[in-house]
Parts: sequence; C-alpha cells; structure tokens
Amino acid sequence: MAGSSGLELSVLGFGCWQLGSKGTEDYWAVEYTQEMADRFVKESHETGVTYFDTAEDYAAGDSEIQLGEAVKKLDRAQVVIGSKVLPNHCDDIRKWCEGTLARLGTDFIDLYMVHWPIDKNSMAHFAGHAKTESGGRDYAVVDHDAAGEAPPTIAAFQMLMELQKEGKIKHIGVSNFGVNQLKEALSTGVKIAVNQLCYNLIFRAVEFEIVPFCKANGIGVIAYSPLMQGILTGAYETADAVPTYRARSRHFDGKRPKSRHGEGGQEKLLFEAIDKIRDISKETGISMAHIATSWPLHQEGICTVIAGVTKDRHIASNAIGVATKLTPEVVAKLNAATEDLKQAMGGNADLWQGMVDGTQTGRIN
Repeated sequence: MAGSSGLELSVLGFGCWQLGSKGTEDYWAVEYTQEMADRFVKESHETGVTYFDTAEDYAAGDSEIQLGEAVKKLDRAQVVIGSKVLPNHCDDIRKWCEGTLARLGTDFIDLYMVHWPIDKNSMAHFAGHAKTESGGRDYAVVDHDAAGEAPPTIAAFQMLMELQKEGKIKHIGVSNFGVNQLKEALSTGVKIAVNQLCYNLIFRAVEFEIVPFCKANGIGVIAYSPLMQGILTGAYETADAVPTYRARSRHFDGKRPKSRHGEGGQEKLLFEAIDKIRDISKETGISMAHIATSWPLHQEGICTVIAGVTKDRHIASNAIGVATKLTPEVVAKLNAATEDLKQAMGGNADLWQGMVDGTQTGRIN
C-alpha cells in the first residue's frame, strides 16, 4: 500500500525508462524493440509485478507507446500504470495528460506524477534538444534560457485534481520532490499518493528530511535506481570503468564528460563503500545485486522498488532481489558501510545537479 492513499502497488515495479531506446549511442546503449517490451512486460507480470512505471519524457513518448502495446496483451484490471508529466508542461497539464493517455492506449492513468519540481532549474534539464547519434536525447544538455518561466505549482495541482475528478487520473503523485516543494503542493488540498525518489545504498540523501516528511504525511515512497544504474552490481571497480552517462551523477568528478553538477565528486568514498558492500556480499552469500535491490525495502516508508529490464536474466534477478530478506545485523552493516558516503553527499536529493563555486545550480529542497 502506498502511504495512506489506498493505491496498491507491487513491491517490485517495472521501470520503463529503457523502453523505446534507439540504439547503442542512447543512454542505455540498447535498441529496445516492441518484441522486447512485450516479452519483458509479460514475463515480469508473471513473476508478480503489477506496477509499470513510465513517463512522457522517456524516449520522447516511445516508452509509453511500447508499454501501452505490451499491456494490451494483459488484463488491464491487473495492471497499475504510472506515468509522469514534465515540469515544463505543467502550464497545460490537461493537454499533456491527454497525450499520455493516447500513447498508452488507455482511458485512465492509475498514477500520474509531476516528474520533477516545477522550477526553472528542473525545467532547464528538459529544455535542451540536443540528440545522440542514435536520435535519443542527450541527457547532459541543459538550457536555462529555453526553459522559460516556471508555471505556478498551485495551478498545476489544481488541474491534476480536476483530471482526477474526471476519472482520467486515479491517483496523483510526484517524483523527486523535496520537503518545501511537497508543502507547496499539499497546500492546495491535493492528496499525494507517492513521492518517487532515487534511493539506494550509495545515494541516501532522502533519509535526511524527505522520507520522514513523507511518512508523517501519509505519502508512500517509491525507490528508483536501486542498483544505481548497474554500479551496485559490482560490475565496475574504478570510476574510469563506469560508462560515460552513468558517471554523470554527483558521485563522480564534475569534470567528467556529460556531467553538469560542477562538484568535485566522492569517487574515493564511493568505491570504498562498494568494496565494503562486496565484502558483505561474500560474507552472506547474497549477490550484490540482490542485496542492493532488497535493501531499500528494509527502510521505513518504502513501498516499492523500481528496477529496469534490458535482458531476460534481469527479470528473475529483480524478483529474487525484492524477495531477499536481510537480517537486522546485515542491514546495520550495510548502513555503516555507506554512512561516510551518505554524509559526504549530503541532503541534496538531486543526483545530477549541485553547487558550483558556492552557487546553487539545482537542488531538491
């Protein structure tokens, strides 16, 4: 159950960011075909996954299209679809909601979220129109001039409530919202079902203020990136071995290609933490991937973990991960192993934007 909203989500959610990917130069370095989407969605559903999480931004809407086609082969009553509207589109949410409904081929969206806070910093991330060689979006490009002025948050949530009354949205949610942004949204009287946040062993910023606030206000928390885009599988032993796009987070030196946060990074602490997790994995006999997928579910307030699928083996691995039970002793060891990194990264829950020469370039607050 997601907070006090009555929304029921499977413990494991299927992350659809990869769907619609155009090829090797795209973020996920894969061409995601409709056949793959159909197969992976069906097989994941057979393991107990009912929640499928997409967004209008993923592959410029092609993720929603592929998911919609895949879901047609299932019983819609047994599927919960979540999608997200960009902050840039919150001046006309009805229009963009209708677009999502059309791409999904459904009459209603079970969970409709505002993808990022409705402010200029968040909007700048989506205003850039640079493309990769495969035709996908270059996630490293931001354009503050093209972002325009942020639409009023209160008006956006009032429109969401209207769409909810009409039955086009069953539940309203947010993604990547901090405490101040949540307070502003809640002031409209909206019932926020969930806050979807990046949360994993090596990125624990939401623990400082956001998760406690959500818990106190009956807002469920969905944790995305439990594997930190593969880093927590133990596949990479040095920062230089991490693929370019995945090394753009605030863990890494801001001088690396595709980075836009401008900070010095925490590469030493990051790989020290990973080594400690690897040692715990060896001690327990539980793979790093399964430890990482399971860990968020052992923390207060987390209702669902979202994991993506690009290979058949990921389906079984994700299912095993959320079913893995960690003892309190193991959880305590994992928390201790990543505490120094947590403190160094701080409470900024934006994984990709930070501080430059003391100037705030982006922060979830």
